[in-house]
Formats: sequence, C-alpha cells, structure tokens
Amino acid sequence: MPIDNEEPTQYECGSCSWTTEDEDNLIWVDDRLLCEDCRAYCNRCDEYTDNDSTHYVEGEGDYCESCWENYTNYCERCSNTYSDSYSLYHIEDRGEYWCEGCYEDNASYCEECDQYYANECEGCGEGGNRRSNLINQYSYKPNPHFYGNDKNDLYFGLELEMEIRSGNLRESAQYVQDKVGDIVYMKDDSSIGRGGYMGFELVSHPLSFGHWTTQMSSLWQTLDYLRDNEQARSWDADSCGIHIHVSRTGFKSGAHTHRWLTLIYKNAPEMMKFAGRKSDYAKFNDVWQYDEYDRPYFSVKHKLDGRSHTERYSAVNTQNEHTLELRFFRGTTRPSGVLSAIELAHASVEYTRDMTLADVKLGMLKWDWFYDYVEANNGFYPNLYERMSKVSHVNLKNIEKINA
Repeated sequence: MPIDNEEPTQYECGSCSWTTEDEDNLIWVDDRLLCEDCRAYCNRCDEYTDNDSTHYVEGEGDYCESCWENYTNYCERCSNTYSDSYSLYHIEDRGEYWCEGCYEDNASYCEECDQYYANECEGCGEGGNRRSNLINQYSYKPNPHFYGNDKNDLYFGLELEMEIRSGNLRESAQYVQDKVGDIVYMKDDSSIGRGGYMGFELVSHPLSFGHWTTQMSSLWQTLDYLRDNEQARSWDADSCGIHIHVSRTGFKSGAHTHRWLTLIYKNAPEMMKFAGRKSDYAKFNDVWQYDEYDRPYFSVKHKLDGRSHTERYSAVNTQNEHTLELRFFRGTTRPSGVLSAIELAHASVEYTRDMTLADVKLGMLKWDWFYDYVEANNGFYPNLYERMSKVSHVNLKNIEKINA
C-alpha cells in the first residue's frame, strides 16, 4: 500500500513492511502486497501465495495450502508428500500407505490375497487369518458422533494402543464390541506388534469430560477384563501409547490455545515424567526456533495454525483440522491411568482458559502453579492428582513408580 506524505511514493510489503519505490517489486496475494521474500509460487495452480503457507511436494516443488490439502498423497513411512497422480501402496499389516521406494525396500506382495505387507502375510496358507473384521485399517475414520454436553464445547477422543499377548485377537475385539458398543472402534496401527505380539488401537468417538468420568464404566470393566484374561498390555509394550484428542472448539481464543501449548511445552520434564516416557513419536523439541545468530529460543507461535513448520510426531500434534492431539502418554490398560491422561487434558485447558497476561507474567504457567490448581480441585481430578503427586520422585529410566 502507498505511504502518504512521502516523495517519491513508496510501497510497503504487507508482511515484513519492506518498502520500495517500484510497485512492480510487490505482487498482490489475496488482499496484501507481498515482496519476493514473503511470497511463493504454487507449482500446481500457478498462483502466488504467502511464503509461510507453502509445502514441498516430492518431484513437483512448492504447493500452496489448498493444493497441498486437496491434491497430494502422503507416505506414512518416510513422511514425504507426493502429487495425487503418484500412486501409493496400501500396506495391509501396517494399515498405512507407502510410496514406491518404501514399498520396494521394505515390503512384499502376497499373490494369494493380492495385498502388500511389511512382514509376510499371516492370513494366507497355514494358520489362517488371525485378525478380526472388527479391526479396521489404519486409515479408517468414521464421522464423529459426540457424546455428552459441555458448556464450552470441549470434547476428548481417546486412542489407546495395546498388544493382545494371549493371541486371541478376534475374541478380544469381539469382547470390546459386545461390551462397549459403537462408542469405540478398533484399528490397525503400524507401531503395534514390533515386539512379536498382535494387537489393535482402541479409538473412541469424542466425549465430554462429564461423559468420560460418569458414563464409561463398561470401557473400564473391558480394559480390566482384557488385561486379566487376554494379557492385554500397553504400559510395558515399548511401542504402545495413549493419544488424547482435544477439540479445537473448546478453546476460548487463539491466545487461550497459545497459553495451553506453552503450559505443556514449558513443563516438558514434568509432562514426560507424568506420562511415563520419553518418545521419538512425541517430541518436545519442535518449539525451539533459531534466530539469525543460530541461537535457540522458545516459541509455540508456529504451532497455532498447525499446517506449517511443525511435526505430527511432536508432544502436541497441531496438524489436525478439528483437534489438538496430546501424544506423549505411555500406554496403559489400567482405567486410572487412562483417566489421569483425560483429566490432565481437561485440567490444562480449563486452568489456562481465563488466565490473563498478568497471570502469565506472575509465573502461573509453571508446573507448581498447575499442581496447586489440581490439588485444589482434587475431587474433580482424583486420578490426575494421585499421579501428579508422584512426579517429583520419578526417574524416566525407572518409571514403574508412576504405573497407575
């Protein structure tokens, strides 16, 4: 836009405020004039876009946000993105889609069932199909059904990975279906089975906090049954974890989301001790940026939109459109452990909801302040309070103490 009262007329970049006397150095992108450093060219739609909104596509170059979301395929093994004209291979036993390079180097094809496998096919020939048709492919994603009511429109979804060490995968899946019903479903997951045992990921539809704490006794009884009778294991299975999805609609504002993310990341040591693990699938280091002198500094600003410069495999995955995903919990089949993770999610959102800038400057985003809040509301968060009281005594190299 031109700057008044200056001769000759200067034009200003709408992103970095760089000025120039030559209007041709700037290009309109949406409703802003952008300089060369702040704009990028989409190699699919041949339009300019904001430089921070581009994504690299293998063999194609940069795509804008819209083209990246609607016209690409993603390899779940190497994490590369490809044009949608590039075919991916569905890997049956992982429930994932892989690019050709990953398939050729790490998978095989079964002619009998016409499927691709990371390991050899177990469903053909001797032994028969040991999997259940109740266990869906990893890509399965039904339309969400919301249970319970919440004044802030705050809902939580559970993903619980477990191994069924008895080998009775069909019977276990059928038991879950019979006892809990359609409020949950089961999926394959590539991380399960690396220790030699088959299993599944138990996924819930979104539930209000009140529904989780008062209406899910059938799920808690089912977890107890699977642990005691089918040797269901998650805590001592290195590749299993718990993910809690928090609905974006439950946050008051972008500032509220920023405070919440800061609470999680500023207290990474305590969060990892509480969770009972340090995992490459839930890293806390993606909030560290670098200035012009390559000095690290803390910032969660880049995670707020969830589309750029942040990893899926981080402590909080912000790449989902409708949810923010807490990924750092160690798996457990004990109801108290699952509830403590859900209670942490709820308490952290509510604790930061009405926090002011003065509160932040006072230090209220520190773990001790949050602990005091949970302690004051221990009747509301009994499992969280019991688990948090153990955190100061936990060593990540010996975390059995917190196996609640």
